[in-house]
Amino acid sequence: MWSLADFRFDETIDAAEVYLNRGDGFESTARDEAIAFAHERGANLVAWWPASSEAGDPWCIVAKVSLPLRWEQIPIGQSAVDERLWFDAPCGKRDFLVGSGNTFVGRMAAWCPHQAVSYNVSRSEMGAMSEESRYFVAGFLAGNAPGYAVDADGEIDDADLAAWRAATDRFRRTGFWYGRWGTCQVCGCVLLPDTCDDRCHEHSTVDV
Repeated sequence: MWSLADFRFDETIDAAEVYLNRGDGFESTARDEAIAFAHERGANLVAWWPASSEAGDPWCIVAKVSLPLRWEQIPIGQSAVDERLWFDAPCGKRDFLVGSGNTFVGRMAAWCPHQAVSYNVSRSEMGAMSEESRYFVAGFLAGNAPGYAVDADGEIDDADLAAWRAATDRFRRTGFWYGRWGTCQVCGCVLLPDTCDDRCHEHSTVDV
């Protein structure tokens, strides 16, 4: 999801040249010429992607823009709780999974019917659960795992790939992804990004 602050049109498109489709495919066009082309049609020149997603000149479409800028408004429905998706919560009572937590990687949204509150939970915080919940969690974590790192040429370092496989394997078991740099305080190795511990797996029980 992007911020409305990243929406660019007409002169806010910071480029001398853009790619514009005049009806027969995209062609490189001077930005000001493309703006004039759009205005002649009672519309605006709109950048198709946020600047952070582009490499090179922006790809643009001709579309109407209303000021002040505003998001489309749609009604938001209330999700019904599926009581098959139960699990034993940290408090010891039975709560229900209801979707994505939309916060940190691996966090799932849950509903507590006893206190009538929503909260976020990780796999490692959940106790016994229904078979349906096990499938839900497995699918959620498989789809929520961060991708591996690639360099500027799209190549993958073998050590990075091995680390990613190990980190995502543990993530599917815990549902926790720290996402920050850290090192083992015993041997000094760089820790996998799913953990917030200060010891690596090999030295997790070693006293300093």
